[in-house]
Amino acid sequence: MTNENNSFLKPEEKEFQTYYQREMWWLKYRPWLIKIAIGLFAAFDVCLILFAAWVFLDTYAISYGQEKLSVAGMAVLGQSELRDFSQSEAARPLNLSEAVFLSSGDDQFFDVYAVVSNPNSDWYADFDYSFKAKDQETETFSGFILPSEERPLALLKGFSARPTNVSVSVTNVEWHRFNNHKLPDYEGWLADRQIEITEALFSHGDEVTPPGVSFTVQNKSAYGFYHPSFLVVLWRGSTVGGVVRISTVELKSGDKKYLSARWFGTVPAISKIEVYPEINFLDPAAYLSISY
Repeated sequence: MTNENNSFLKPEEKEFQTYYQREMWWLKYRPWLIKIAIGLFAAFDVCLILFAAWVFLDTYAISYGQEKLSVAGMAVLGQSELRDFSQSEAARPLNLSEAVFLSSGDDQFFDVYAVVSNPNSDWYADFDYSFKAKDQETETFSGFILPSEERPLALLKGFSARPTNVSVSVTNVEWHRFNNHKLPDYEGWLADRQIEITEALFSHGDEVTPPGVSFTVQNKSAYGFYHPSFLVVLWRGSTVGGVVRISTVELKSGDKKYLSARWFGTVPAISKIEVYPEINFLDPAAYLSISY
């Protein structure tokens, strides 16, 4: 009967009847819906309180001791890993050969010779060095070494009497980390600054001319160098027979110079000559200014 009556209602009346039924349903079930919402909220609060209580109890009562040991273990492990990392990244110590004394060509004095090597490819260093004997000690000199370099250390006329138990000491080593980001191709960079050394000769001399060494240096690089020196090592087979240092005021780009030095005194039989430029290519002070 109701459906039949509804079929005769106007659209406005149908809409009002639908709205009326919906409002009546809301008024009838509203108290129950409010009670259900309050119950769900209360249950959520209770669960939250129980969870917080359990976490607090577990943290400070049940698992406190184990957590403390775990935190301490992580701290110790972290320090150990940090130490291992620091040691792996730190520069390895310089290697030193045994020091030997040599005739200086003057019977009253003796030269001293040793070799220092740098095992690090990304570190270079400045340092002080000196030589000691049983009852003698030289003054301290400044030295340097480039990455992965082996460099002779020599002191001419270092001892005034024939020394015994000669040793070399390196102190005040100041390491510098090589910046591979600023200079990714160090080998190529260094090759652009190398000095070409040719015609290294040793002359035994004669009745008029004393023995001597000579060589030619040519600076084919685009850089000039201020007061470069060259250490000449004379070899007698596998043994160092003598050393001599030769320097020049400057070596401009494109310069080619003939350098020589005389040896006054007895010279052993020499089989090989090696010439080492003593130029710190990583030191800006080693270069001539552009204005030259």
